[in-house]
Amino acid sequence: RERTLVVFTSDHGDWLGDHGLILKGPMPYEGLIRVGLICRGPGVPSGKVVAYPVSTLDLSATFADFAGIPFNGTDHSRSLRPLITSDVASRDCAYSEWDLNASRCGVALKLRTVRTKRHKLTLELNSGAGELYDLVEDPNEMDNRFDDPAMRSVRAELTDMIRARPDD
Repeated sequence: RERTLVVFTSDHGDWLGDHGLILKGPMPYEGLIRVGLICRGPGVPSGKVVAYPVSTLDLSATFADFAGIPFNGTDHSRSLRPLITSDVASRDCAYSEWDLNASRCGVALKLRTVRTKRHKLTLELNSGAGELYDLVEDPNEMDNRFDDPAMRSVRAELTDMIRARPDD
């Protein structure tokens, strides 16, 4: 117990009626991509809540960090340990990607999503279509602001974040 990090999470959620949908995919609404992530172990403060967006891709780097071994994985995984053990660490955003063949939903999709504490942008790379939500004003993601001129700068900033992600 003193030497073991225990993590409870899931690879995805289910919509369970969100947006009139059930099961999962392909659009990355919060009910699908915002899953629980609970940690317990050495150096993990009891009852701490991290409000920054994180990714399950970060778990491999986190496990290596807590084990005290070098992490030689991809650039996509960053240890969550600073967020877990410190009150000064922060995280700007988390990413999600999903590529689907046309056989899955009738049309081929290349979805790229970036989520900050306040906003979430999903781009479909083949068509250029997108969804942009202000998760503070619209936590249920009912008002797509992708084409809203008032959100032009937010859309540009989040698009740049998606483009900056390594394409490997």
